[in-house]
Amino acid sequence: MLNLVPSSATGALVRIGGFGPFVGALIALLVSGCSIHEWLRSNLRVRLPARWYAYALVLPPLFIMVAGLVHATLFGASIDLGALNPLWFYPIAVVVVFFVGGGQEELGWRAFALPALQERFSALIASLTVGVVWAVWHLPLFLLPGSGQSDLPLGLYAVAVLAISIVLAWLYNASKSVLVPMLFHGGINPIAAYFPTGGVDAVGTLTGYGSYVLVLLGAVVVLLRVYGSRRLAGRPRVTLADLLKTNSETVR
Repeated sequence: MLNLVPSSATGALVRIGGFGPFVGALIALLVSGCSIHEWLRSNLRVRLPARWYAYALVLPPLFIMVAGLVHATLFGASIDLGALNPLWFYPIAVVVVFFVGGGQEELGWRAFALPALQERFSALIASLTVGVVWAVWHLPLFLLPGSGQSDLPLGLYAVAVLAISIVLAWLYNASKSVLVPMLFHGGINPIAAYFPTGGVDAVGTLTGYGSYVLVLLGAVVVLLRVYGSRRLAGRPRVTLADLLKTNSETVR
């Protein structure tokens, strides 16, 4: 692959690019004359039922552990816990990613683009649309040496992004707070280092990442079966109009 930029610049470019969706949302709100303060206030709900924070924290490790079992069972891979990152590193990585490693993208994708699309489309169509744009946004990372995407199968990565976008739509519509998707995003980015059959090297293979995608698709099937495609939650889907008006409703 042609290296268009030095590997030393990858980290900085990824961090800067991660703020693009948020900046785009701010510009769109300014141009349309909407209140950025009200939009942020409506999205940054902290007082939520603890289960939503629990889902955001537990699901990424659960997905990767089940994917490792699928990899071992279906494709004959061996469990290799010695290749995994130390466990103490994971919570630190979650915090870093939450703020500057990808979690901040959710302020653009889930807090703005998703509710804007949900004014006209079902939650499923809206989440898939955001997922397509999200996947395209990350395509340059496949050309950046040392990025987390550079060694992943591109086609499977696109499917994974679409599936994760649906899971994130569920978390956002159900909790009505972008903090939950941000926390989930904080978990999914570093969790590859804990893939049970060999960590990052194993999950980057066709069968390894394919196992991860199968688990994500299974989660999507469950969500659609339980909640349906229109709302992807047990309550009405969130729209941009909802966010831009005073709403004191608490999450039940």
